[in-house]
Amino acid sequence: MKRIKKWLPVVAFCVIIFSLTGRGLTAEEKTYSSSEKRELQTMPKAKVKTIKNGKFQKKYETYLSDQFPGRDGWVQLQTSASRLFGKTESNGVYFGKDDYLLEHYDASDFEEEQMKTNIEALAKFVRRVQERADVKVMLVPTKTWVMQEKLPAFAPTYDEQIFYDVLEEEFGDESGQTLISVGQVLLEHSEEEIYYRTDHHWTTRGAWYGYGAYVEATGGSPEQAAEKQAFDLVCTDFYGTTYAKVRQAAKADEIYIYHPKITPEVIYNMGEKTTQTLYETEYLESDDQYRVFEGGNQAVLEITGGEKNGKTLLLIKDSFANCMIPFLAEDFEKIVAVDLRQLNVNCDVLMDMFTPTDVFILYNTAQFAADRDFAIKCM
Repeated sequence: MKRIKKWLPVVAFCVIIFSLTGRGLTAEEKTYSSSEKRELQTMPKAKVKTIKNGKFQKKYETYLSDQFPGRDGWVQLQTSASRLFGKTESNGVYFGKDDYLLEHYDASDFEEEQMKTNIEALAKFVRRVQERADVKVMLVPTKTWVMQEKLPAFAPTYDEQIFYDVLEEEFGDESGQTLISVGQVLLEHSEEEIYYRTDHHWTTRGAWYGYGAYVEATGGSPEQAAEKQAFDLVCTDFYGTTYAKVRQAAKADEIYIYHPKITPEVIYNMGEKTTQTLYETEYLESDDQYRVFEGGNQAVLEITGGEKNGKTLLLIKDSFANCMIPFLAEDFEKIVAVDLRQLNVNCDVLMDMFTPTDVFILYNTAQFAADRDFAIKCM
């Protein structure tokens, strides 16, 4: 009996490990997590080159984590354990004041070499097309940097002013004419709900402040933005990407939207489908409610129906632009919004294809700094 008791923990451990392994091997591989709102790593292909440079090992480690059976439950268990022991952080997320969940960014998220490569490519692209179009750049700071007062006491985070200093140095004397200082605008309104509590994106109100900064930078009047301050509440139970990392939140977010005073024609992905709205409301009943804005990240959106002024805007973007598009839709005869992450086309090809009068490059700082495709497609 003593011998059985001695080996019982070992046997139990082996049963759990082999059960999880068997489940992992037989379970269908997932490509997208609706709870985490992101693409999952699938089984990477082993090549001599990727094994030598370490990329295969890194992707395989991510693959094991992403495809782990019962992942959501384990994440929630890890969070509960961390909070039980008094920790203010779990899985790279701080439990902030007023129920805010804030990502913990450090220097590895703004890796210097990649960041400088992307900024250099951005500056070269802007200078290349300035004679053909009016170009503006808006790089939106993270929620963590803007809302530092919500962080737990003594919680370290990356100083994004380093990013902006590199950006302004690269643009030099042109920075004032091209770069829109949206960070300062957001800091002035950090006590308002300009970012979601449980998601890394800015809210519709935050995007409205960004739109106002764009209007001012392009010579528009303050009234142009003021007239678009009426938002409609469409969701009261939104849990976003930051929540997905810890699976715990004290309070759900609300989603508001702005309805343009036009009926736009929206063509998805070069003819995939056509609609007369910028909102896909069916996603409000799904696990990925942020996709209510244009159905999520699309490769190409062509939007017409705005002011007949002969102006075409090429919007090169990440997901932060999704909730600003409805504000912009009234101001241009045509908008072409492209997500380079979903599109294998060079930026110069896009310029030749759509011949825009205006170009607007809008990204979140952390996503831009880490993007490994931007420089390739815009250099």
